[in-house]
Formats: sequence, structure tokens, C-alpha cells
Amino acid sequence: MKKLISVMLLCFSPLFLVAEDAKKTGPDKGTINSYRVFPKMGHDTALKAAITAHAQKFHTGNWKWRVYEVLTGPETGAFMILEGPNSWTDIESRGDLGPEHLADYETNILPHVERSLPEMYSNYVADSSTTAAAAFNTNKVLISNGYLKPGRAGRAHDDARAWKKVYEKLGLNVVTWKTFFSGEERYIFAGRLKEGFKDLDDKSVDFRKAADEVLGAGALDRLSESDADNYTRIVEEIVEFKPELSSK
Repeated sequence: MKKLISVMLLCFSPLFLVAEDAKKTGPDKGTINSYRVFPKMGHDTALKAAITAHAQKFHTGNWKWRVYEVLTGPETGAFMILEGPNSWTDIESRGDLGPEHLADYETNILPHVERSLPEMYSNYVADSSTTAAAAFNTNKVLISNGYLKPGRAGRAHDDARAWKKVYEKLGLNVVTWKTFFSGEERYIFAGRLKEGFKDLDDKSVDFRKAADEVLGAGALDRLSESDADNYTRIVEEIVEFKPELSSK
């Protein structure tokens, strides 16, 4: 029993610290919620039109929709719908946006959806990011999803802070999120391409050289080996922001 209590305190102590900080500085707008929908065969255009109309009518302010299309990876073809970042106080006071909102979603969007993935909450990890949570200033994003092994969250966090030093050396725009009680625990590293795919032609981006310079010789291999110990798997994908589908 004592061991169980200790584990629970270890899990929840960061939440108590966040709550104390919120009392001093006000609620932190560092949480996003998102989910993904897959169009039925032949319904892609109709789903896009339904998402656009619904977003314009019902999703403004804190609940503004940012809609992304998944271009690569196992969920290619899905649309990711993202709200936030908001504070937990905002999320608590949201409610269900009313019966008209639900009726519109069920009537106009769901008929074109083959399946939906569960909603996911993710918290911004400031000390592992090179830009602000709300700095949505790029259209194409490279995402690495690192699914954590049990007991490795602390080590993964330390390594994510080390990776940040490499990103900063290279001038890369990377935002790190960590899922919060939303299924399988994972870190989400979102590399935002400032100039789109043209950024990938930049030959000056040398991860090994940058890692050696800021963390010492052989750092890239050490970090890569540690990642293999931290995660059960790493799933990579490219998503593209679709302003025409999103809230205006």
C-alpha cells in the first residue's frame, strides 16, 4: 500500500506544482486538445465543406479550430482538428457548446466520417521547446510521436531538453508536447518548417555536428541510443495546416 501511495504521489506531484503556479500567475494557456477524423471513401470533398461550415459557425475564440491534413504516416488522409492552447480553467468552463452545435456536427459532419480517433489532451513542455506554444506560424509540420516505456518519462524529459540545445544551435522551430491522461503516454515533437518543404533542402542542417558542438563528441549517438531506451516506438508523420478549413 505504501508503495502504491508513493507512486501516486510521484505521478500527481507535478499537477500540484502547476496548481500552485496558477494561483500566483493565473492559469497557464498551455494545453491543446485534438482528435482526428477519416473521410469515407469518396467523401473527402464533402467532409472538407462540412468541417469548414461548422468551424465558421460554432468555433471561435478559445474554441477556434485549426485543421490539419495528415500527409504521411499510418494515419495518412485523416484530418486533425486542434483547439487551443487553453488553460484547464478554460476547458473546465467550456461545456458542450449547446444542442445546436451537436446537432450540426451529427447531421453535417458525421455522415462523411469513416472513423474518428479519441480526443487527446497535450501539455506544452516549455523547457524542451524552441518556440512558444501558440506560435502557429507555419503550414507544414514534421511530427515525431515517441511512445514512452513505463518508468522512462523522467529520462525522456532530460533527453528532450538536451535535444532542445541541438535544435537551438541549428535554428530549428520545434514545439514539444506531452500527452495528459489520453491513452498511451507519449511525447510529441513538432518541427515547424518556416518555409515549407524548402527548409529540407538546407544543407547546413547537420545534426551530428551541432550535437557534438553543444553536448560533446558522440552526443548524437548517445541521444539516439537513449531514445531507443525511452520509447517503445517512434512514429513519424507530416501534417499540413489547412487555413481554408479552419476557423477564420
